[in-house]
Amino acid sequence: MGMKQPHDPSDPTLDDLAAYALDAHDPAEDAAITAYLDGVPGAARWERTLRDVAGEIGAAGAPEEDPPAGLGPRVREAAVGRRAPAPRVAGASPVDVHRVELSRLVLLLSDLRPDDWSAPVDPPEMAGWTVHDLAAHVMANESLMADHLGEPVPGVTETARDNENRTAEAQARHRDLPPAAAVVELEAAAEVVDTIVSTTVATRGEGGLDDRIEWWAGPASVRFLLLVRAFEAWTHADDVRRALGLPQVAPPDASMLTMASSACGFVPGMLAARGAHHPGRVVRFHFPDLDPGPAWDVDLGVIGSARPAGDVEVDAEVTMTALDFCRSLSARLRPEEIEFGASGDATLAAEVVAALPALAFL
Repeated sequence: MGMKQPHDPSDPTLDDLAAYALDAHDPAEDAAITAYLDGVPGAARWERTLRDVAGEIGAAGAPEEDPPAGLGPRVREAAVGRRAPAPRVAGASPVDVHRVELSRLVLLLSDLRPDDWSAPVDPPEMAGWTVHDLAAHVMANESLMADHLGEPVPGVTETARDNENRTAEAQARHRDLPPAAAVVELEAAAEVVDTIVSTTVATRGEGGLDDRIEWWAGPASVRFLLLVRAFEAWTHADDVRRALGLPQVAPPDASMLTMASSACGFVPGMLAARGAHHPGRVVRFHFPDLDPGPAWDVDLGVIGSARPAGDVEVDAEVTMTALDFCRSLSARLRPEEIEFGASGDATLAAEVVAALPALAFL
């Protein structure tokens, strides 16, 4: 394998960290890898994230194989002091979803070639933007959350508190900076958010995520904003991949379960944005691509009303993949690309699906 010499923290070598996280490295490299993790800023966090992502993917159901030598003791050691996992239907914690998706975006951006940064991105609302502009946009809002949590990111000078103006300020500042600067600031902002919310959970439990902080249009819960930030990071990572001709990548199943189930509660708001109101009517969503095929009942008259499917009578049922559901929310699927099944009131089901992109924005 051979360890590469670190050259720039914003453009790290990732192959060795990936092998180490999977316990697939040569044991003779242990000392060199340990020195790399200790000596390169951010490397330990990347290694931890790669290991966590591998764990989530494994939990989703990988084929059984003989584990690599030494994996058992390492897993047992890492498990000491960690809380038991939540029931599978609950999905991943918003803290973990945020950390994984922001880290995956940082890893993607860190591995870009110089010419990649000038590639145009294709969402219509971002006409004229490059990958560099998109990175500055994500950094702008991640640093805003850090600021609202009480710890501004060093070097970030933007003062606007709304999405469009803060993005414009960040893009203007970064226009004359090397792209690596946006990655460094994005990672720093994500680290601030992760540290603060992890401390909150450690001291107060996940109920602490219900605290409300200022956001664009008014107060919002930390729990909600973590998922918004994670959803944005995933969506824009795929925007970058499309711009560069790379395959799109879905979040781990546990993360997708959390994002999809949480988003179900905002379906009434999506309908309202289209001028549709159906108080008292209930739609059930099925996501067969997630194990164990979870379903949620949504009262269309109450925002935030999604509950695990029960014995209540529903007016319509919508069956679609959680992946298509979430990509529809971000307007990354054209209407004709959305595949779904409907039963009950088919007209209502179709109206609900058509409204899914109604709240999509930059």
